[in-house]
Amino acid sequence: MKIEIFSKNLKRVILLILCLTSLNIVKAQKEPAWLMQSWRTEQYPSNVFITGFAQDDKNSSETLAEATERLKDLARTNLSESILASVKSVSDNYMQSVTEDGSETFTEKFQYETQITTDLEINGIHVETFTKDNIVYGFAYANKYEIIGYYKANLNMFVQQIEGFISTATELEEKREKNKARAEFNKTLPIFTEVTEAQGILSAVDKSISEDELKMEKTMKLYNEIVQANARLEQGVYVYMITNEDVFGEKTISIENHLKAILAENGCSFTNDEDVADWKIKINARSREYNFSNKVYFSYVDAKVELFKAPSDKHVYQNEFSHKGAHSKSYAAAAGKAFTEISNLISEKILTWINN
Repeated sequence: MKIEIFSKNLKRVILLILCLTSLNIVKAQKEPAWLMQSWRTEQYPSNVFITGFAQDDKNSSETLAEATERLKDLARTNLSESILASVKSVSDNYMQSVTEDGSETFTEKFQYETQITTDLEINGIHVETFTKDNIVYGFAYANKYEIIGYYKANLNMFVQQIEGFISTATELEEKREKNKARAEFNKTLPIFTEVTEAQGILSAVDKSISEDELKMEKTMKLYNEIVQANARLEQGVYVYMITNEDVFGEKTISIENHLKAILAENGCSFTNDEDVADWKIKINARSREYNFSNKVYFSYVDAKVELFKAPSDKHVYQNEFSHKGAHSKSYAAAAGKAFTEISNLISEKILTWINN
């Protein structure tokens, strides 16, 4: 009888112990160790890891999932605050590196394209969350050595990409394909955003990293090379133009003036030196009387247009245009109107080639 009672009591004790153990296990599962700062400091030492911690109440206006995402972002932000300052410092250095004869417009564009935002994404960040009593906790951490390896490799790749675009752009500029060259140079802008971020992150994570490992001198030189190239190309495409225009025996430069005005609006500049021109335009135009009807004079202008591509003087385009003008005053006035209007037709064809 006593043995039976003892056995029952023993079972109760064992059951109680199992229940308490289960409760402790559940509690341990619900409350991760990283909630304690001492544990985070010990398990994620600053010489190996960068960390960020955040906690906040769940707002009544948000779901638990939304609160969890908010705390994840906040933990990441806390982790990246010091790194963000380093990236901003690197970006400022590029601004200060622009030489005096650099392009102000390009510098402003670079500042816009490479602006650093507070939501800087750093590769290799892991985030854990936990919720208790309507409070959400977030813990972000990243291994410094993984970050260093990743961004060093990326930095090498970015430099190669920039050098590739510069090489292509330089070849195009030598062929006087200025619009295409400018487009290739400007393709480096988003890559420089990646460069400045990589250099800033590496500087913040690895305090002993050298300037050579960061490739600062090399990338600064590449940046200034691009600035100087854009300063040259900002002057636009150089056009050499010669016209022979005749209005019933009188010489005029009506087509030349109107054509230059239209091309200038499209980024072209003009030169009297054939040797520096990117494009050469030759136009021969003559007027002819058509008829007089209903007290209106009608005249035609016939124009032969030739376009040459420098520096090889390749004959790339030739066409003949005819256009009728009308005026109540005279045949000459009608021809004058035709000269103006035919300039629009000619400019459309020429710009197709220049902007190609």
